[in-house]
Amino acid sequence: MDATEAAEAVGRLYPAVYRRFKATKRPVPGGSGLTARMYAVLSHLRAAGPLTLGELAEHLQLSKAATTELVNRVEERGLVARIRDERDRRRVFVWVTEEGSTAAAAASPRVLEGDLLVLAVQRMTPQEREGLIAGLRALLREE
Repeated sequence: MDATEAAEAVGRLYPAVYRRFKATKRPVPGGSGLTARMYAVLSHLRAAGPLTLGELAEHLQLSKAATTELVNRVEERGLVARIRDERDRRRVFVWVTEEGSTAAAAASPRVLEGDLLVLAVQRMTPQEREGLIAGLRALLREE
């Protein structure tokens, strides 16, 4: 397999690995009960500034309905606030509150679900485990 074929295989496999092992439902360590999705909302808003629900939905790759529900849950905790656009009162932005910024800073998110990942890795042979780790390290190695 040449480098192009290998890159295409990694590109095809990575989304499936992420979907299978992503940690979205469990609380984030140190995050005061935040789920990974809640943390994603806070961290993206902290980096990008106020966004509309549509812009946030696009970034999170969720429907507007799912994003609205997620923002409602985060807002109920006082971690985000909705702000009306002064120039166009129909537009509403979502922004992180001071409490939300503190909660996001204290969180230690995990992208992959540890327990599920451990079970999957246990099914691998020691050689497969070593090969996986060596391959990931090589993939991340800088020039």
